[in-house]
Amino acid sequence: MIMAGSVAPQQALPALERHSNADIGEGPLAESSQTKGARFAATLAAIVDGAAGAIGAADNAAAALASGKGDVATAAIARAKADVALEIASVAASRVSAAIAALMQTQA
Repeated sequence: MIMAGSVAPQQALPALERHSNADIGEGPLAESSQTKGARFAATLAAIVDGAAGAIGAADNAAAALASGKGDVATAAIARAKADVALEIASVAASRVSAAIAALMQTQA
């Protein structure tokens, strides 16, 4: 159960689906690098927003549990969803960092 007004980590996934392999068939000159960069930034922002929303939902569930208005299962599920969202964000950041490092090595 996610509290009203919170963002679930699954809401970040539609951003990834919008930027799926369907765009690859359009050819390398179909869109400018600025457009691709903006889409990439929007996808990363969606991942971070999803993780932040999942953490907020987990915190709300834990607060409800502490105040006696929630249950253990809801809090545990919310925390697990937050952990998964953080892991996804961490892997994405690590891959971006590795790609930038590889690009910088080719520039040297």
